[in-house]
Amino acid sequence: MKKIYLLISILILGMVFIACQPKTVKNKYKSVVMSSNEIIDDLVKSIGGNFIETSMVIRKGNDPHSYTATEKDIIRITDSSLIIYNGGSLEGRLEWALSKIGNITPAVSIIDCLPKDKLIYDTDKNSGKKTVNHHFWHDPVLWKIAAHFIADNLASMNNVNQQIYFQNEEVFLYTLDTLNNYIKEQVQKIPAENRIIVTEHDAFAYFGASYGFETYYLHGSSSSSDISSADINELAALLIEKNVTTLFLEATLPDKNIRLLQSTLKAAGHFVKIGGTLYSDTLGYNNDYEAMMRHNVDTIVNALSSK
Repeated sequence: MKKIYLLISILILGMVFIACQPKTVKNKYKSVVMSSNEIIDDLVKSIGGNFIETSMVIRKGNDPHSYTATEKDIIRITDSSLIIYNGGSLEGRLEWALSKIGNITPAVSIIDCLPKDKLIYDTDKNSGKKTVNHHFWHDPVLWKIAAHFIADNLASMNNVNQQIYFQNEEVFLYTLDTLNNYIKEQVQKIPAENRIIVTEHDAFAYFGASYGFETYYLHGSSSSSDISSADINELAALLIEKNVTTLFLEATLPDKNIRLLQSTLKAAGHFVKIGGTLYSDTLGYNNDYEAMMRHNVDTIVNALSSK
């Protein structure tokens, strides 16, 4: 509770500070767009090009699930023309902070633009509560919908450059179509019985649904939930039954839990390898969506193409 009261105080102080500042005149040709994370920032840059200024709320490489707003973040958000966030509770406490700011800065959620029948839901095994899985960007077809959503919002915000935004969208959609075809071709190298992805959290459900993989994980789509020894033992038993021989690490998460799962399997006489590190909630060192997706599929194919 103390943290909540502290954040409310920060929000109020931040808004008072902003209200006392002189209003700067925005460049009508270049708007300031703040993205919640690096993956959305890359998409915004692909559509907006040199005709927008961009910044991110969550630093590159950080786990978005554990994000908490700071006073500096609030000031930057309120000084932006538009904030674009993933939604589905991916960005920790960001949505709560935005609700407290109100309509000072327009904010749009990408997940709200997706067809409801395309969303995947996680079910908490204890409470039975369903929550939307927010890692939809691992499906390039859904990312195409997000790209159009971004183009529409940028055009509405600044109609001077709207033709450029839609032209950039067409180029990006072609890139996504090419990427989608590449992934389909590469996946064919993996025997059907080997198409199983095991990670710490449920980040690859959309990838699995699109390209024919089973996905297993220690906890749901939020990496901030706790993992118990019972969770590890339960998953280990399932992986032995499925004869799974490969586990994957995630770049934004410590490897402790996956290593513990590996040790648990070894103690049961079932040996598994680490197939590599996947980019689940980050773009990786190339800082590019297409490169991130190609890295993931190449890592998966190399690890699973033979046992």
